[in-house]
Amino acid sequence: MSIPPMAPATRRRPPYAIFAVGWEAVLLLVTVIAVGVIALQVPLLRGGNYWYGVATLGLLASGFALSLRTATPNLAVVGQATLAGVVYAKLVADSGWAAVPAGLVAILVLLVSGAFLGLVAGLTTAPGWAVSLGGLIFVQAIALAMIDGRSLAIPAGGLPGTGTTILWAVLFLVISIGGGLLWLVPKVRTLLAANRFPGDPVPGWRLTRLLGAVVGFTGSSVLAALAGIVAANQLRVVTGLVDLSQLALVVGAVLLGGVSVFGRRGGVAGTALAVVLLVAINFYLTLEGAPRWIAYGVVPALAVLGGIGIGRGLEALAGPESDEPSAPAPPGYAPASAAYSPTPANYMPPQAAGSFGPNP
Repeated sequence: MSIPPMAPATRRRPPYAIFAVGWEAVLLLVTVIAVGVIALQVPLLRGGNYWYGVATLGLLASGFALSLRTATPNLAVVGQATLAGVVYAKLVADSGWAAVPAGLVAILVLLVSGAFLGLVAGLTTAPGWAVSLGGLIFVQAIALAMIDGRSLAIPAGGLPGTGTTILWAVLFLVISIGGGLLWLVPKVRTLLAANRFPGDPVPGWRLTRLLGAVVGFTGSSVLAALAGIVAANQLRVVTGLVDLSQLALVVGAVLLGGVSVFGRRGGVAGTALAVVLLVAINFYLTLEGAPRWIAYGVVPALAVLGGIGIGRGLEALAGPESDEPSAPAPPGYAPASAAYSPTPANYMPPQAAGSFGPNP
């Protein structure tokens, strides 16, 4: 009796991180070339303005990348940065506080607000974008109420020196790359990324989901607070208004860096490289007198749309992570190998069937 051949074994595809790091190599080359060309034409690396842009956008992008990796994207990061700047400015300008304690209070306020949003997302299992959208409007309302809709100047002290802004930019690079390396650890992803769970269209409550949401929202809120304090110190004035073009640039930098829009997956240095590249491009456009709609509209839009395409391509190339739960089998599904079973399920020996008995 001939036995049909077994189904061919499928080769396991490499994990997402492998392709993400490969994309980062391409992004590194593009960033080095672009920054080098721009630096030859404009004073890109002289003075603190470029480094200030890298620090503020980078801290916001690092926070959003953390929330996206936990599959609870925090769209409120720019609003939280605005609120942190207002709290800091009120304490320094109106109450005469020193910079350090005022900054710590601002960070604490945002830590509490982030933890609250994480609890809401984790307990209700609502998508992070929906929860954070409500949070964005709420924190802007608080910021506007605190300064009564006016601008608030921070007196004295002067602008931070170039050395200070470079230190903030270095801090962003350490946080972003260090976080990417930490996320390569399977146990970290398993613990914090349970919000990405295949075959679960209506998420159910789980402790790991709650933990991931709280960590994602709280961590991103603290990094947003740091960005708001840096911005307030640099500009010496706060308005309480949220810059939505900055939110688009933040999202674009993270997606362009290779963090998956579906959550959980990402590379190591992609966000840092994308921030350096986008800040350099916008810095050049501003110095060259390009229309604002290009720097603050076209560039963020292209970054977001391009990042979505890159992430989708990486998802298509990559296989499941080793620690990723597999989707449940659909009803009535049988493995393909069952069709090649040499012993059918309804097979009966000749004796049991009452036929001629065993062959001699």
